[in-house]
Amino acid sequence: MPKIDFSQPGAAAASSAPTPPRNLLAHTQVRFWLVLLLVAVVYSALRTVLMPQWQALNLIGQVALEAGLLLLVAMGPIWFFLYLPVRREAEAARDSLERESATLHERLRTHDLNVRLTAALDMAEDEESILRIARQALTLATDGAPAQMLLADSPDTAMRFDLIEGWANDEGRCYVDRPTDCPAVRRGMGTVFEDSLTLSACRGMRGPMASNCAAACTPITVAGTGVGVLRALGPSGDPSLYRLLQSLNTAAHHVGARLAVVRSISNSAREAATDPLTGAANRRSGEARLANLAQHTQPYVLAMLDIDFFKKINDGHGHEVGDRAIKLLVEVVRGCIRREDMLCRYGGEEFLLILPGIDLASATALLQRCRAELPSACSRAGLPAFTVSVGMADAPNSNPVQQIRAADAALYSAKQAGRDRVVCAHDVGAEADATEQPAQKTG
Repeated sequence: MPKIDFSQPGAAAASSAPTPPRNLLAHTQVRFWLVLLLVAVVYSALRTVLMPQWQALNLIGQVALEAGLLLLVAMGPIWFFLYLPVRREAEAARDSLERESATLHERLRTHDLNVRLTAALDMAEDEESILRIARQALTLATDGAPAQMLLADSPDTAMRFDLIEGWANDEGRCYVDRPTDCPAVRRGMGTVFEDSLTLSACRGMRGPMASNCAAACTPITVAGTGVGVLRALGPSGDPSLYRLLQSLNTAAHHVGARLAVVRSISNSAREAATDPLTGAANRRSGEARLANLAQHTQPYVLAMLDIDFFKKINDGHGHEVGDRAIKLLVEVVRGCIRREDMLCRYGGEEFLLILPGIDLASATALLQRCRAELPSACSRAGLPAFTVSVGMADAPNSNPVQQIRAADAALYSAKQAGRDRVVCAHDVGAEADATEQPAQKTG
């Protein structure tokens, strides 16, 4: 994305600055004396020619004729050689001052946008905050002109956010599906589409648009990759649209830079809380969720799942098949649980499932459904059939450590009872033995 160079507006202002007052005054003085000399010469010549004819007139008549002659001789040179040039120079100086004032105003507005955006975005800790600030930035950057912000997670994914400011209807809105569909994103630089009816009009313009309307678009880049676009509408052929594009460049640069930081932090946090093989939460995330549930005394059910005879799968088919079996179990369980439930890889082929706000009967039915869907899932995936054993416990004491031990003891009971089943800690008295370490499970 092109960077804003504050030296360029200054240079432009200097080149278009009005003629210094001292030079203008000197030129005016020269023209004044030349006009005065010309009037004096012409007047003297005409007076010499006409003077014999004035001798018969009285004094008043002579003075009136001389005054009229002087006025007649002076009007032309004063008008053409003094008044008109001074007027043209004054208008040129006024226009130059207006341009310089507009340039200075734009520089101040861009600087103000830079400062305010930097301060606001430095405090934004998530994408929701960034989008809220971006909405305000659109208003500042466009001076109330119709503006739009489209944003996606990556160049090839669908646009997830569509912020609209100053739009009374859908006329002129952009409807690109993905960032790669936007010409400005593909070019990697801001673009002004001068006329909506030309062959070079943006392909995102699906609705009606006035023929004299133009659009300024600039990409939003995150870590060097275009993921969105900022755009605003303006009159076709209006030079202010290019100044508007500069403000959009500033806003897009700051928004993209902060998005890169927030997304990087979010990805790092997600990786730290996720099991790399399965994409499920890791053990530390599960224990943190349990501690939070216990702190708020929210009822929940805890289940421990373990693949039966997993060592035989690894030994007989290889570790790659074993990894596929673990990932398939995660896929099946995720298809059965609710959005608020949490599946964690507790270790090896053993998983921890946290089910908040549910009773034991409903949790048992959910896990029985997961267990029943495994054979058909294995067949579809081309994997050897395997089963799982499950141990469950609720949270009567809101003690996560004790509940994990109770669920683990119930899981051990399921293994001992023949595997491929769901066992509740209540049914086997596992909660009473939860303070003792369960015996080693054999797969």
